[in-house]
Amino acid sequence: MNRIGGILLAAGLSDRMQGPNKMLLPYGNSSVIGTTYQALAQSRLLKTVIVTGRDAAQVQDQILLQGDDQIVQNELFTSGMTSSIQVGLNELKPFEAVMVCLGDMPLLTSQDYNLLINTFEQKCDAHNILVPWFQDHRANPVIFGSDYFDDILNHAEPNGCSGIIKQNAEKVLNLNVDNERFITDLDTPNDYEKLNKN
Repeated sequence: MNRIGGILLAAGLSDRMQGPNKMLLPYGNSSVIGTTYQALAQSRLLKTVIVTGRDAAQVQDQILLQGDDQIVQNELFTSGMTSSIQVGLNELKPFEAVMVCLGDMPLLTSQDYNLLINTFEQKCDAHNILVPWFQDHRANPVIFGSDYFDDILNHAEPNGCSGIIKQNAEKVLNLNVDNERFITDLDTPNDYEKLNKN
């Protein structure tokens, strides 16, 4: 199996950032979202769908699209992360699995993404969910096999798909990862300060 698509979530409100949109903050040679997308674009994903919401035009300007990748806007982005996952998944229904990626994790490398993709291909199929763990922390991104696409599209919980993972615990493959990058996201000004020290 190698038909894995990616959903890159870049639609959030950045409420806890106290003003700026965290996706647009400078990072590396680009921005937080630009750097995150660059790593995904260099991974083995066949296609990535970037979902925008707040400041959609400015976020789109940060992304140099490659291959078959595309940008879609979630008109309901204020209703929570789940709606953005659903918008992205609608573009990836023919795929055998999707990796749900957060736009505020610019430390992740293409090798990190490939570790998850390769593990899913070797050990999982459409019936499985691959969840990375760093020490005792559930990490990101998560890969969902296509058996769960309908569950995701019908999911009513606004803040993501952790409920689907819990309901299907017997089908989850937990993968221990050895790097804090898999849990380092960006929510507050303090997080951004720490990120820039890396």
